[in-house]
Amino acid sequence: MGSKEKKLTEDSSVSDVRWYGKSSHLLLLALLVIATYITFSPGFSPEKQFTNWDDLGYVVNQPLIKTQDADSSALLWKPSTDVMLNYHPITMWTLAKNYAAAELDIQPYFQTNLFLHCCNAILVFILLFHLANGSTFVSFFGALLFAIHPMHVESVAWISERKDVLYTFFFLLSLLSYLRFQRKLNYVWLIICFGLFILSCLSKAMAVPLPFVFILLDYLKGRKINWKSLLEKVPFIAVAIWFGLNAIEIQSKGAITDFDFFTSWQRIMFASYGFLSYWMKFFVPVGLSAFYPYPNLDRLDELPLYFTLAPFVLLLSMGGILFFSWKKNLETFKISLFGIGFFSLMVALVLQFISVGAAITADRYSYIPYIGISMMVLILIEKWSIFQHFKKWIIGGMMVFSIVLMFASFERTKVWTNSGTLWSDVIEKYPFVLKENGGKVEVLQTGVEVAYKNRGNFYRENGDSTSAMKDYLVLVKARVKDPLIYSNVGNMYALMNQYDSSLQMYTMALERNPNTFDVHLNRGITYIKMLDYTNAFKDFNQALKLRPNDVGTLVNLCAAYLNNKNYQECINTSLTLLKVAPQRWEGHFYQGTAFVNQGKFQQGAASLEKAIALNQNDPYIWFNAGIAQQQIGNKEKAKNYILKAKSLNYPVTDALLNSL
Repeated sequence: MGSKEKKLTEDSSVSDVRWYGKSSHLLLLALLVIATYITFSPGFSPEKQFTNWDDLGYVVNQPLIKTQDADSSALLWKPSTDVMLNYHPITMWTLAKNYAAAELDIQPYFQTNLFLHCCNAILVFILLFHLANGSTFVSFFGALLFAIHPMHVESVAWISERKDVLYTFFFLLSLLSYLRFQRKLNYVWLIICFGLFILSCLSKAMAVPLPFVFILLDYLKGRKINWKSLLEKVPFIAVAIWFGLNAIEIQSKGAITDFDFFTSWQRIMFASYGFLSYWMKFFVPVGLSAFYPYPNLDRLDELPLYFTLAPFVLLLSMGGILFFSWKKNLETFKISLFGIGFFSLMVALVLQFISVGAAITADRYSYIPYIGISMMVLILIEKWSIFQHFKKWIIGGMMVFSIVLMFASFERTKVWTNSGTLWSDVIEKYPFVLKENGGKVEVLQTGVEVAYKNRGNFYRENGDSTSAMKDYLVLVKARVKDPLIYSNVGNMYALMNQYDSSLQMYTMALERNPNTFDVHLNRGITYIKMLDYTNAFKDFNQALKLRPNDVGTLVNLCAAYLNNKNYQECINTSLTLLKVAPQRWEGHFYQGTAFVNQGKFQQGAASLEKAIALNQNDPYIWFNAGIAQQQIGNKEKAKNYILKAKSLNYPVTDALLNSL
């Protein structure tokens, strides 16, 4: 290595320049924010909606953010409380604040994400300014790449990724506090750093590698790594271990794939492929998708060659960079080691050594790790011997590259407008390719199952049942394993009164999982429409075994008993319903109607009065209550009730009115 080496320490004179010491720096920060705003401006579209991918669980249907009482707040912070198999109470607290201010108006949620992203870009500028000893070139372009990179669109445009932009905010503040501690050796800054680290972990458990990044910073800045410096990290590591174990415990409920599903070598291949994929997409971000499926899970012994080569390419490429950096000089080696080390530490937890979810990579996982790559690449470019000779050309090239990234991110933000645009983009990249011949279907290419399912759900909820059915039937023909796909198709056939086809779909669903609650419930409802009450009772009772005291099932079971003239069973079930949900009018309605049919008119009238108090817009309640009143001799009240039923479009005969 060369003998003339300059240590990357804060003692160098250039590092004494403060990031806010020049008006040009403030102008660059303003330019950075403006560029970020323009890049993500499609997110301000009035057509933007919450997606049906996690946004329902985080916001739309999430009771924790909709109730602001003390009990809900305490539950939110309880370590065993998970939202979508994650513990991140600060993230949920910010979403609760958005809901309190705007309920389900999506714009404040998106604007908060974008604001945090802008703050993070500014913090990246400051961080790189210190790491690169005051280099405006490195700090500005590093922050700009962070702000406008297409791989970061997912973290900003997707409301559910509030956790990403929020944990990064505290993560970067903690890093800057540690740098301050390094310079001053004032332990107040280390305490502040520790507090910010906890806030970051409470926003997303992905922050846990931060203590090891501190060790890399010590090495980069020339600080001695000894027992004293390592002991400083012990409280951080203890917190990291706690959050890591808590995350594993929570995600073991459903997000983590059975470890035996993949062999150890397959896990190494997938992790290596993911590592290299993130690196390649830093420089060439093409083919981006919200979902990157594992390849050929049904034929793991036929994986493409590039998966087999990935571990070797990874070792050769990263090892080669470090080797040639070491041959160059110590300073270059430190920069390369920090950049690769930072990236590796921050991406290691999502490289699918332990498979979490059904995707092999995800754009959002690059949000913090790319800081390490951009820092390394930009510092090495600046230290390149020809940099000074071609500085204007290199800066011009970086500006062109940035404009290309801005345009790509601008277009990518449009993909996150709604569930239709999102899943159509995924399907375009990863479609099912089927070959049908003589009634037999061969799957030539496996697509993304969740994309067809969720786009079908989006179409169905927006009244386009034809398009929804097309998406669902692709999955049915491909014989996917998810029973709810067949249940959805069964429901749609039932709505079209094609009951035989509906029952066939429910049967296929139960073949895949006989304990699927929704299938038993929906098949029971279909049996009611077919007047097959015996089978309806069986399905509803099985549904109640799977989900005891489910209100919807109890309501449908009451209806089945009433229609089949099992009046006492109807009364008994309605009593259970009223215990579980005393404010549901259906319990009083079915109980009262069953009493009337038993000739217990006084009891029936009393129950139906309670139903009216809870729901005054159902004509059946008014009509049945009118009949009950007629039977107990209150003809005036009976007439008023039946006239009310008629006003609500109940088919009341003139003969009945004349009899009153």
